[in-house]
Amino acid sequence: MKRIISTLITLMLISFSAQSQQGKCCSTPSTKSKEKTVQLPETSIYQLDHQWQDQSGKSFQLADLQGNPVILTMIFTHCEYACPMMVNDLKQIESQFTDKHSKTKFVLISFDHERDIPERLNEYAGVQGLGENWLLLHGNAEQIKEISLVLDISYEQLENGSFAHANKKFVLDQNGTILFEQEGLQTKAEPVLKALTKLL
Repeated sequence: MKRIISTLITLMLISFSAQSQQGKCCSTPSTKSKEKTVQLPETSIYQLDHQWQDQSGKSFQLADLQGNPVILTMIFTHCEYACPMMVNDLKQIESQFTDKHSKTKFVLISFDHERDIPERLNEYAGVQGLGENWLLLHGNAEQIKEISLVLDISYEQLENGSFAHANKKFVLDQNGTILFEQEGLQTKAEPVLKALTKLL
């Protein structure tokens, strides 16, 4: 699994780099927004360095999560069945946190680049009662496709605007490498908590 992730990330980075070099002969080189303090492993999903927007509208890179244990999944806020159940699964995990889990972040990446703009994500976070350690991310169609491929979360947009999608949650270590994967809904919190314990 880690080898597949590493290969996918490498291919995507090569493709993105090639595209970004087009038309740059006369442009001023841009400076990096943030120097990474630790070299990221090849298996880190933080190698995908697109700019996202969080629920407050701020620009955000996945590498900004570096240094924190992360529980990550993909949802969309207009979902009426699976996604609320997934969020509830994550809340059940959070309800068993102790002080040692204080640095753990929850990340929800939306499938819906058209409707799940930051304002909508912020509203959803309020309705769901999600705290400051929850990050909801909006990106464009290309970004969403890339991250879904790396995470092996299949999805399809339906004619009514909804999405049919797989339901997976991941525990990422402090450098963005997948440590644990859990598939399904209404799952037990203990395996996720056990995986997190290895990072604390």
